[in-house]
Amino acid sequence: MPFISLLDLLERQWAAQLRQVSLVSEADVPGEMSTAAAEALGHVYGHEEVAVRWPACVAISLTHMAAAGEAFWPRWRVATRRRGNTAGWGKAFLAALEVFGLPREATATQSIMLHAGRPVPEPPRRLLDPFGGGISGPEGEDLLVFAEDGRELTGDLPPGPVWVAHRRDGVLTSDGPLRTIAEGLLPFGWEHWRLALVSLEGGNWLAAASSGADGRRRPVRGKAGPRLVPGEAIGGVSAPDGSAVMAAPPALWLPRGDWRVTVEQAGGTAQRADPADPWALLPRPLLGTFTVTVSGAGGRPQRHTVTIVEGLRVRYDPPVRLFEGDGLAPADVSFHTGPGLTATPQALTFTAAQTTRPLTCVAFGRLLTLTVRPPHMRVRVDRQWHTAPPRLTTEHRWLRLDVPGLANPYIAVIAGAGVVQELTAHARGDYPLVRLRDTVRTHGDITLRVGNITLATMSPPLRGTPDPWLCND
Repeated sequence: MPFISLLDLLERQWAAQLRQVSLVSEADVPGEMSTAAAEALGHVYGHEEVAVRWPACVAISLTHMAAAGEAFWPRWRVATRRRGNTAGWGKAFLAALEVFGLPREATATQSIMLHAGRPVPEPPRRLLDPFGGGISGPEGEDLLVFAEDGRELTGDLPPGPVWVAHRRDGVLTSDGPLRTIAEGLLPFGWEHWRLALVSLEGGNWLAAASSGADGRRRPVRGKAGPRLVPGEAIGGVSAPDGSAVMAAPPALWLPRGDWRVTVEQAGGTAQRADPADPWALLPRPLLGTFTVTVSGAGGRPQRHTVTIVEGLRVRYDPPVRLFEGDGLAPADVSFHTGPGLTATPQALTFTAAQTTRPLTCVAFGRLLTLTVRPPHMRVRVDRQWHTAPPRLTTEHRWLRLDVPGLANPYIAVIAGAGVVQELTAHARGDYPLVRLRDTVRTHGDITLRVGNITLATMSPPLRGTPDPWLCND
């Protein structure tokens, strides 16, 4: 069949492109070819597993149809001669995304809009007027929860006041006390429902039980159980196990109830602690890795581990090491401590090739060796990280830039004395090096820069070496 031959030919070309992009719309495909592919898919639909044999054709054709304007499904049905239905084609599109490892949204339509570069439609939400206006939006649940401003809450619930609508034959349940703050009004048609403003600060979940059965439990955010509430970690300093280091002890948050708390320092024994301040009985300054164990009635003990070097402050000069020459800019690091804590050495110098050095802290005869890694820029090419400007070839596919405090800037492509191209990052933060293919072929050696910082250089393939981006067979 000519339609199968056409799809086979297009699939080979388009699949190669989809393996190099983050969104389907980034593939370079003429609009008339995607329309021809849609018509061909309609002819073979039902006779072939289109998502298995031609996933690239499905993905690109549907994406181009959505990119052309609103209400793309009716136009898609016309293009495919009304073969199949929306659910079937949507399932085929999601299967195609899976083949190429491309991102997806919650539904097929949302996924198509994402890859077409159009705003992703949000699912319909209910709105509440608690003073007689009722609830607008889709139906189908026995428990509806709204914020105080009327927005429906579909995820975890906040540990505070919320409006709750539930059927009168059901009973609100929780693992803690529910305090009713106010009763709301519902209009005609909602006689079998009750609306109330309740506080969830006393429980970990909320449900509506009816007919003797427990309803689906809605978790209360931040109320799952005891937890440590740490402050800001010391930037660039890590514990022996690679975890963050705190300059001050974290607070312990406990739900209402009776709790038993112990604190155990690494290499020591557990000591009973005050639940209100588990650190109060320990010698200060705190130095080491501590495990806080919290036990409640009828529950498993929960353990939280944290490394603390109380009173340690670190100063980096420069604050972020950028690329300089063939490595990182040199850096000086100074350490400042409070009473009872000693840091050795008190200052460190990092050469262009060094990224980490050890630091030893001592307090009350206890010793802890830390790793100091000053904040620095780095570049990932495909799967390999570099702390110096790498030399790229046309075989490389992706570049990711990691600079503390800088998010996905434009990369200037320099050839000779001027800028010949700008490279932008995809939504996931990767820069597609495939876009530099023609630039390298035209201009030869190029340099990638952000401001005055050289990120990488790229050279064209050696003469006689096949270009991996071209079809060489």
